[in-house]
Amino acid sequence: MAIIDLGKVSITWRGTYAGGTAYTPKDAVVYNNASYICIANTTGNLPTDTTYWNVMAAKGVDGTNVGTTITTQGDILYRDGSGLQRLTAGTAGQVLQTGGTGANVSWGTVSSDWVKIAASNITSQVGSVDFVHGSGGVTLDSTYKIYKLIGSYRGTTGGAEMQIRVMNSGSARSSGYLCEAWRSYYSGGESRASATDKIVRSIGGVQETSGQRANFEATFFNMSDTDHNTTAHCQYAAIDGANETEDQVNNGISSGVYTTPEAHNGISFSLSSGDVGECELLLIGLKG
Repeated sequence: MAIIDLGKVSITWRGTYAGGTAYTPKDAVVYNNASYICIANTTGNLPTDTTYWNVMAAKGVDGTNVGTTITTQGDILYRDGSGLQRLTAGTAGQVLQTGGTGANVSWGTVSSDWVKIAASNITSQVGSVDFVHGSGGVTLDSTYKIYKLIGSYRGTTGGAEMQIRVMNSGSARSSGYLCEAWRSYYSGGESRASATDKIVRSIGGVQETSGQRANFEATFFNMSDTDHNTTAHCQYAAIDGANETEDQVNNGISSGVYTTPEAHNGISFSLSSGDVGECELLLIGLKG
């Protein structure tokens, strides 16, 4: 029987190319991160010589090593105009934002025209709750054009009425106001009252034994304006009694003005009798 030598019928992997090694057809090597197959007997001819070698698989373009690009907890990977880049972690409270098409991402702060200035949570009785510029991080100056004081409260004396005064140089003004108030009952009754010792007020309050709280929102204008009078407007709702009957559910409004134009750097919240027993207040400012 005749024997026919077919030579190599499959590729022989020879590993990394070596200049002193003899290669025969169908030998395959790796050279400069690409693989080549021998097509003619050769020794010392580089795989880039197309007389003796054909490319099997060429090296591609180097990518970004993510492990060396982002190195710290909180890093974010993004693409700019040339490739992948690292955005280091922002500061507490920041959010990720985009500048739109063609711009890179960045960290930013949520912006709002209304800004929280201060908050107070009173759980033991006090005579008043004061927000004064420069005290406890409070800003009460020309930074904001309008201020709002929002809260809920319960006093230590049944039916004590809410009263709010503006402050100058750390002291509450106890006179010099013109204040009007009106309230209506669920059952249809209504009443009016005035005052000269506070800028806004309520008519009636909440019974300290009922477990209820009154709620209000007061808005202040021209607080830092020496050319115009400081004015305020307030709306409130309360359960004026222990039994929560229709006659005792009331809501009201109050408006007032400090009659002398001057700058005010504080707001004082108190009750007409007794102390503030429980109280949650939030002071916010509206940018110009």
